[in-house]
Amino acid sequence: MKAGLVELLELYEYKVDDLVAGNEPKGGMAGLTRLRQTLIQANLPGPLAKKFRDIDGRFKAHRPGYKTVVDENVPDLSAILVEDEGASFSPEREALDKLAEAVYWSRLDRDLLRVAKALNQGKRDELRMAYAILQNLEAYSKSPHFSQDYNLSRFTLAHPIPGVSDPRVHLDNLTIAKNLLLELFREAFALSNKLKLPQEETVPYIRRFARRILESEGSLRTSTRGPSLEALRRALEEAHRQNLSVGEIRALEERLHNAAAEERRMALVMEEDRARFSAAIEHLIALLTRYLPSPMGEASWPQIPQKILGSQNPEYALEAVPREARALNLRLMPQRFYFWNHEVGISQAGKVFGISVAQQERIIEEDAAFSLTLPDAELHVVRYKDYLHLRIGPREAASISSLLAEGRVLAYLMWPEHHFAYLRLLRALSARLKGEINYAQFGPESANKYGEAPIDNLQDFARKGLEVVRGRMERNPQWTARLAEIAQMLGLEDYAQVLHRELNEWLGFSPPSRDTLGDVNSTTVGDSPSTIKAGSTVLSLRYQDDSVYVSSTGLIPRKLQDLLVWRVPEGGLVLAREGARVAHSLVAIDPIREV
Repeated sequence: MKAGLVELLELYEYKVDDLVAGNEPKGGMAGLTRLRQTLIQANLPGPLAKKFRDIDGRFKAHRPGYKTVVDENVPDLSAILVEDEGASFSPEREALDKLAEAVYWSRLDRDLLRVAKALNQGKRDELRMAYAILQNLEAYSKSPHFSQDYNLSRFTLAHPIPGVSDPRVHLDNLTIAKNLLLELFREAFALSNKLKLPQEETVPYIRRFARRILESEGSLRTSTRGPSLEALRRALEEAHRQNLSVGEIRALEERLHNAAAEERRMALVMEEDRARFSAAIEHLIALLTRYLPSPMGEASWPQIPQKILGSQNPEYALEAVPREARALNLRLMPQRFYFWNHEVGISQAGKVFGISVAQQERIIEEDAAFSLTLPDAELHVVRYKDYLHLRIGPREAASISSLLAEGRVLAYLMWPEHHFAYLRLLRALSARLKGEINYAQFGPESANKYGEAPIDNLQDFARKGLEVVRGRMERNPQWTARLAEIAQMLGLEDYAQVLHRELNEWLGFSPPSRDTLGDVNSTTVGDSPSTIKAGSTVLSLRYQDDSVYVSSTGLIPRKLQDLLVWRVPEGGLVLAREGARVAHSLVAIDPIREV
């Protein structure tokens, strides 16, 4: 980190030298101002802070329009720089910075695993594009032009985009897919120092780099069979000159015709592939923007407690841990304390440390980052040297949130109003996205079997249909127009508007972070029954033989596996389960009056 600050400070000095010499700094005054603000906010250590003030004094003296008379009412921003070198390099401050970075990478690793699951299907365009970016970035970084070629005018393709089944890549392996995305983020972090670019230029540079790959000849592999079109034309001309037989000439003309048709087909395939990979690039850029911390992206560094706790007495419970605290930082030493009603023990055997909680034990290796599953939560552990960061969080929060989002759409599909109008619309949409359909097959009489089916069978049917239609919608951007067309033919325009809204929100759903899950209703099912009130209905939940059963007065209990929709007069109660934890949400469905 210090080396990067030294380089930025040298860059600032060069720009100020240009300004003093009467020349416009490279990048303009706007770039110089951004660089100055970056250094001001970097909290430079003592020697660098002193050098910055000397350079900044020359900047102020020669800045166009700058008043040399200091206004006492305007604070000097350079005053916030810390000159006390001892304070800047305190072990605790360094530990907190490193812990925050380690927590960031630990969270990103878990988030990218969920992203990889979503991308690891179909043609895997985003993963293939990420692989091509990393391979070409590694190759081009060895070129002497790399550090100066910001516009990539000298870039030449070194590695094409791999095929779907390329045996060298193994993108079907979820771990490899996740690590590929993680490596892309690590490269994004290192780019600013490698290229001496402002951090906010990182993502635009990666977009330019990906575009140059896609636009380069040979980036998309095509299979060419037989002689080329030009070779066949020459052969036909030669056949005419030599007065070959009519049969031989017609055979050559047929081959030329077929080759021309194949070339046109390949051109269309190439155009389609470029459009797909262009969309994949934008998906990767959106992913980087969302998860890279500011100023590279829109994310922020994890907020961790600015205090490191510790006790010299191994049997002493840390009184400094507030009951409502979800995270704390510790010095690594043998001790026992209570954290969110869980007794946590830190042990030491020689140079090896371990942690025990909820009848689980785990060795804490250096630079370790792992999670321990508790009955009602997850304990995330991150170590940096002799410091430890502990954070409590819901179990598989994003997974449960995803299930609740899916269950919301299911609640509409299972709603029986107007002969299961929502489910009929979805089935018709799924069929229409494949080709022309007979609308009579999706009329009210087609819903008779839905009303007669057991509720669990109906849910399984709707859920499988939703999974199929999602893939078709993602591949066909015209699904909105198709839904409107179907609604008009079936006379279900009002229902289609509601379904379109719900499908659109579900397709764009992104799981919330663990810090924004306070509004999720949940309960932990134990030996004694738990109750959930949804509108005018009260449900009972009981845990038996590793299974959760949901029941209501006078109704047969239903088994909750991972997702269940319980119809109530107000709509549908969605229940999502992970272990003994059950999250629930009431989906209120307003009736639509038919004219």
